[in-house]
Amino acid sequence: MKKIKFKGERTRSTLIITAGLIVFLASICADFRIGYTLIVAAVAPMATYEFMHACGAKSKLLYFLSCAVSAFSAFYVSYDLSFKAVGVLVSFYSLLLLFLAVVFNRQIRYIDSVAALFATTAIPYSFSCFIRLNDISKLSPEKFSHHEGAFLVMLAFSCSWLTDAFAFLVGRKIGKHKMTPNISPKKSFEGAIFGTLITAAVNVLLLFCYSFATEKLGYHAFFGESAVKYFYIFLISCVLSVVSMFGDLAASVLKRNVGIKDYSNLLPGHGGIMDRFDSCLFVLPVLYGIFALIYA
Repeated sequence: MKKIKFKGERTRSTLIITAGLIVFLASICADFRIGYTLIVAAVAPMATYEFMHACGAKSKLLYFLSCAVSAFSAFYVSYDLSFKAVGVLVSFYSLLLLFLAVVFNRQIRYIDSVAALFATTAIPYSFSCFIRLNDISKLSPEKFSHHEGAFLVMLAFSCSWLTDAFAFLVGRKIGKHKMTPNISPKKSFEGAIFGTLITAAVNVLLLFCYSFATEKLGYHAFFGESAVKYFYIFLISCVLSVVSMFGDLAASVLKRNVGIKDYSNLLPGHGGIMDRFDSCLFVLPVLYGIFALIYA
């Protein structure tokens, strides 16, 4: 009975994740800014909370402050809010977290403040790269438009989730050489290699279909001309697949260090937000960084 119930919970969670993904991608493709901004502003604080909870933080004040900053970061990026000397504000925020550890030393450990600082900088920044990728035209208006941005968001999801799925399926069939037996015993080099190549091939096909669809809408300069764009996407996909696997392993290391299986039980059968987006948190900034370094 318990096994059947677990399957039902996992199915419901999968449907929720799928529906949320469809709504998010639809808002991205339609460039419905307030829609996808609100989604990022909701998901980032949940991931921040899960990370801090995994690290053992207890203070409600620290949770509130960290989640509020995480939510605000989505609006900061999406609506180009600017503050003078933003680096000074970040420094003040860092000092505030350490100050709280001193004043409320019975409730807030020093390590809790450090975890909060990491959680409210790295995690929201990674999620905000969904918005940065959708606004890729700001890097080079003459080369990119909203169409490229929407595709890059899809590419990030594809490299994060398909790599893991294909690596698992292939590794289960032919995997003989364990990649990280002490961290994730089920991962194999065979699965990693074939998972990367299959995902890259799927992304090339995705680009072909997406290019065809946008051309029907009257847009003809998607990532340049000829077949060169497919070669670039294939290479980028391979890089991102490797990054995705590293991100998944990094998240697994933390869970093993603190002795937990999942970051939370928000999505039964899948874990929490961090469990579903751990690889995305690495893929997103790397993908955005590739284009920012080339075209900024």
